[in-house]
Amino acid sequence: MARERRSKKEVIAAKMDLIDEKINAYATKIADLQNQKEELQNQLDELAAAEKKAEEEAQLKEVLKLLKTKNISVGELKEMVENK
Repeated sequence: MARERRSKKEVIAAKMDLIDEKINAYATKIADLQNQKEELQNQLDELAAAEKKAEEEAQLKEVLKLLKTKNISVGELKEMVENK
């Protein structure tokens, strides 16, 4: 059985097709990695928001503790703040 020789044009076209396939594969990988990055960024944002909320709650507890130790009511605190 004789092997048919491909022309130079066919060889180059085949190489270009292989390159296109590789480009498409890398484009898909890049898109997947960008999606993963976005998911991780969302997780970071959620963690930062939770951290901020926890810090605010800790500060509120500290203020409440101070009010209790100084025997100051919420009304008295409002009055102090409004008078300044």
